[in-house]
Amino acid sequence: MENTISKETLVAEICKYMSSSVDGFSLDKHIDTSFSRLGLDSAGHVQLTAVIEDCMHIEVSPTLAFEYPTVNALVTYLMGIYLQQPDKVAS
Repeated sequence: MENTISKETLVAEICKYMSSSVDGFSLDKHIDTSFSRLGLDSAGHVQLTAVIEDCMHIEVSPTLAFEYPTVNALVTYLMGIYLQQPDKVAS
């Protein structure tokens, strides 16, 4: 099991999910647009946390995407957690 993650990998996984769930999603246009405003419903928010768990091999709160409601906010928060564990951040 891979125990490290890069910011680029995390962003790519979130964008892959968002692109499959939201018509017209673009990271360039929507990095600071809330998931709700993009049309993601509650089940979609919870599914997004599952994507994060799979990608990062950690357990997160199912409400995480509500608490950090944009790609930018979510990635910033998650990488902050990982920066506290330098052995898990890929360079």
